[in-house]
Amino acid sequence: MTDPKALAVDDLYPAVLKQFDEVRGDNKGLRVLDVPAGQGAFAKELLEHGCAEIDCLDVNEEPFVLKDPRVRFSQHDVIRPLPFPDAYFDHVFSVEGIEHFESPWTFVRELCRVLKPGGWLLLTTPNTFSVDARLKYLLSGYFPRFRPLMQEPNKVMDQPVDDAHVAPIYFWQLNYFLLQGGVDIADVSTNALVKKPQWIKRAMEAWVASLIRGNISRRGFPDLGVTSEAMLYGDCAIVAGRKRKPAGAA
Repeated sequence: MTDPKALAVDDLYPAVLKQFDEVRGDNKGLRVLDVPAGQGAFAKELLEHGCAEIDCLDVNEEPFVLKDPRVRFSQHDVIRPLPFPDAYFDHVFSVEGIEHFESPWTFVRELCRVLKPGGWLLLTTPNTFSVDARLKYLLSGYFPRFRPLMQEPNKVMDQPVDDAHVAPIYFWQLNYFLLQGGVDIADVSTNALVKKPQWIKRAMEAWVASLIRGNISRRGFPDLGVTSEAMLYGDCAIVAGRKRKPAGAA
């Protein structure tokens, strides 16, 4: 059997699973969704992590090489509703997917819909709220990992969807659509802190970070982790949300 290859940076999967362990407690769950699934590398990690029943979805069927009786693969374009009933999964994962989709917020609603009350949704995407991302956008008009969208849009159009970043995710929009789906953000983290090696640039980043923190505090804005080290310096944003249980439910 061909070993599935990760389509994300090497440290992302361990970081997602670490956060999952930290938030889920005893709610281990059995039925898990992984979308988009790529070659099946993250599903393989989930199996090794104790998940016993995994549904994988991706628009491309050919790259998926994971063969295991505990894993079911379905070819599916997420522009359409997910092919599962409401509250079907104990936990839902979407690792480096939302930024590839033309309709990211429809996709988020669907992730929330198929998640059981009390279950966890873990979603990752390139971090557009870091100091580095804000400065790049201010000075050059693009976010990290989205430069081809500005410089070579024709190449982005010709790439497979796996390689095309077309939807930079704004944290407060993400929070809004999660709330609409009954999911409350409980934690944010990252795979790696990215700081400039030159001391003068690091000092500049620290100064901008202090301005951001001070402004949010002074204006009384909600935080939800946006002033944390993970969000101000993180490479990818890893967002963990839990679906609310109905009033009176145990």
